[in-house]
Amino acid sequence: MTLSDIEQKNSTLVFSEITDQLQGNLSKNLGEYMIEVKNSLATGHIRGLEVQEHNLFLEIDLHCHQDMTIYLGDVALNPLHFLYSQKDQCLVSFGGSSQQHQFNEFQTAILHNKNKRTTLHFKKDSHVSLCIITVNLLKSAVALSSLMMNIHSLFIDNSQDGSFTYFGSYNLRIATQIQKLREVKEEGVVKKLMIEGMVQLILALEIQHHQDDISIANTFFDVLTKDELKTIQNFGLKIKNNVDNQYSLDGIANETGLTPAKLQIGFKHLFGRTVTGYIKNVRLEIAEELIKTTDLNISEIVYSVGFSSRSYFSKIFKEKFGCSPKTFHDNLKYSAMSA
Repeated sequence: MTLSDIEQKNSTLVFSEITDQLQGNLSKNLGEYMIEVKNSLATGHIRGLEVQEHNLFLEIDLHCHQDMTIYLGDVALNPLHFLYSQKDQCLVSFGGSSQQHQFNEFQTAILHNKNKRTTLHFKKDSHVSLCIITVNLLKSAVALSSLMMNIHSLFIDNSQDGSFTYFGSYNLRIATQIQKLREVKEEGVVKKLMIEGMVQLILALEIQHHQDDISIANTFFDVLTKDELKTIQNFGLKIKNNVDNQYSLDGIANETGLTPAKLQIGFKHLFGRTVTGYIKNVRLEIAEELIKTTDLNISEIVYSVGFSSRSYFSKIFKEKFGCSPKTFHDNLKYSAMSA
């Protein structure tokens, strides 16, 4: 098989093969592949994208009507798969091996086998939602990029007997990032570029999560359970949807049943901010959107997002966006008049 054959197999043929496995319908628009499935096997879709240097992104969302199997990649591509489960569980094996690994909701996995294809097994009546990033470490006359070399050395070079199998602890921060990817509203080339950037970030989060698991034995998860993390994630969404409410750490603790210490740890892990910092940031981002999309004046926006002081709002808005709310509004108005 020539290099051109392999590169071709990496794109259209990979999606065509999955389409054949699921008896689905394949379409392509501006580089994004969509496999629609509605038959006796399953109902749902798989969408995919080529992301730089022959890498692939797959998002699987299927209601399974029968026990099902999907084969990923091809050993000729030297694939390294990064998986994240958002819903239900599946089983993973290599080739036709009877040894299967259980892969659970909110869990990460990194898989490679130089001789056998990675195989996903889905159970009847399950609703599986998986995000898969495949790094194809093609060995050709063209040298691998420094990024690919680093990924290669992290996982492939340390594999035993030509395989690398890692099933990590659960991580809800990755789920949050995948949800942002799903909410991209732009179209065309802009959409493709935004998705590519988000896929790269998800890949970085997966690699970082693996390193955290290894380096600190994941002591974080001795503090919070998966259910407690889900409670914090849901409350973060509640804050976004009810941003004008007045929140306090003690009040959130009473409502969620979690201690203030656990709340702070969970918010830092999921959102990268303290509870107060998260609330402030959400309010600022919503305020920015309101300035862009509504006719509300600055004072009305300040109170609609839960701030009680316009001067404080102006101070922190400038810290985040580099100018005062009034200047931000005036610049938007000027830009619209000039267009």
